[in-house]
Amino acid sequence: MMKCFQEKLTNQGVTLTAYLLDPSPELANADVRPAVLVFPGGAYRACSDREAEPVAMAFLAEGYHAFVLRYSLNEQAEFPRPLQDAEEALELVRSRSGEWGIDPHKVAVCGFSAGGHLAGALGTMGRVRPDALIFGYPSILPSINKSIYPVSLPDIDVAVDERTPPAFIFHTHADTLVPVDNALALAAALRRCQVPFELHIFRNGTHGLSLAKAATSGGRNVMTDPDAAGWFALCIAWLKHIFGDFETADSWSREEKVEEYSVDINLGMLLKSTACQRLVFAAIPALEHSQQLQDAKQVSLRQVNEWGGQLLSPEELASLDRELRAVPVVA
Repeated sequence: MMKCFQEKLTNQGVTLTAYLLDPSPELANADVRPAVLVFPGGAYRACSDREAEPVAMAFLAEGYHAFVLRYSLNEQAEFPRPLQDAEEALELVRSRSGEWGIDPHKVAVCGFSAGGHLAGALGTMGRVRPDALIFGYPSILPSINKSIYPVSLPDIDVAVDERTPPAFIFHTHADTLVPVDNALALAAALRRCQVPFELHIFRNGTHGLSLAKAATSGGRNVMTDPDAAGWFALCIAWLKHIFGDFETADSWSREEKVEEYSVDINLGMLLKSTACQRLVFAAIPALEHSQQLQDAKQVSLRQVNEWGGQLLSPEELASLDRELRAVPVVA
């Protein structure tokens, strides 16, 4: 399951759409997740659907919560209005991080084209700043500002400072609408300020590639490129260096955080308690000598019961649950 909802922000027509992965006992090592806030491109005249939900879904598939900001456009795009939208969105994500299962210190912003300009503004001028920046063919130079934007916008490369978050940048050499000079200028500015960054320039690919796959192409072959599509995997690898990966181990457990035993606790954790072990094996004798016991330790007792073909009736499972809850948890 996934929660999807929309929050209206202060400025007229501005919304933040949330895509939140549901917590699960089977995903106990990911009950708190990093998040990515996506700023679609569109020359501050529109917010591209191709650079919005599909990108959010891609980050969700990697275990990140995701958000899409549809910020102030056209005559409403005069700064600092869009920057205020971005600041408000980031503050909202962090302020509700406990409710939404987000690590407030692991929030990245991913901006495409004009959305890259806004991401850069947030990362260099923002009252609050994200923890990482992801730029897809960003349009940040004054030449772009004057030619395609509906309003006057601040330059980003000159605003980079030592507090700018680490950045991932990708662009294509073949982009004629927003030349690769934009990405190179951004990288040079980050370098001058000693801000860590990773830069990928792909040979082919037009402007506005999004994920560079058929699903995000809008049916146009020009919006696909198998090499440029590699940017996303590279980005995820980079994010893991910045935020770390989800914790794993040969026998991952959270017994030190267990407040109460139940049939929804991993079987392996239950069996570490002698009292719980006696109750479990008394209720399901066949489990003690099962060849699948080691694998079964990785899931909850409720799941073991379901996958075993209802080893216990609902009434028996409820009775076992009550008995397990009565066992004191030893710190």
